Amino acid sequence: MKITPQTVFSANQYTSQNETQLNQQAHFAQRLNEAMDATGRAQPDKDTAVSVGVDYEGISEQARNYYQVARDTAYKRVDLSQPEKQQQIQFYEETMSEIMAMSIEVTVEPHEVNQALLFNNLGIDFLAYKELTVRIEMLDLTEQEIHDDKTLPGYKKDKLKDKIDELKARLEVAIDELLGDSQDQPSEADPSGSASEMFTLYQPT
Repeated sequence: MKITPQTVFSANQYTSQNETQLNQQAHFAQRLNEAMDATGRAQPDKDTAVSVGVDYEGISEQARNYYQVARDTAYKRVDLSQPEKQQQIQFYEETMSEIMAMSIEVTVEPHEVNQALLFNNLGIDFLAYKELTVRIEMLDLTEQEIHDDKTLPGYKKDKLKDKIDELKARLEVAIDELLGDSQDQPSEADPSGSASEMFTLYQPT
């Protein structure tokens, strides 16, 4: 079949557009990785499952404060007529439930302003991302408390930790969806906004 000049032009145009799109996606992915590095969280590798120890000393103050609120609420729900070990198990279960359901309001700390600005330029809701990570941190604190509990047998701890892993996985999926939605639709936000403006933007009303 003879290719007409118009067909040649269309093919070249398609190739150029496709190359441009790929370059844009690569650029976005690079910027997203930079944003994730800034928060200390790398993008997940979908092909390799990596088990990383939790840095409990690095858990945010907001997570610690909300965790105490969750514990206090959970304790009020415990049936004190049960045997002591069962009370403890219910306490941990109620704590997990409260962590997932409670309303929390995260803020951008001064040291996070540049991270929030970078996320905003990528079209990612930084506060939504941080809320999910704070809940994960709270589950990390629960896991640490279960680990340190001397009253529960190992098999009971394992069952509770399995539940924590399940809840963490749900939160990780939500984070992946948040980042994935942003990557599918790169933001056209004005990158000229200052860090101070971003800090003001993210303050609670």
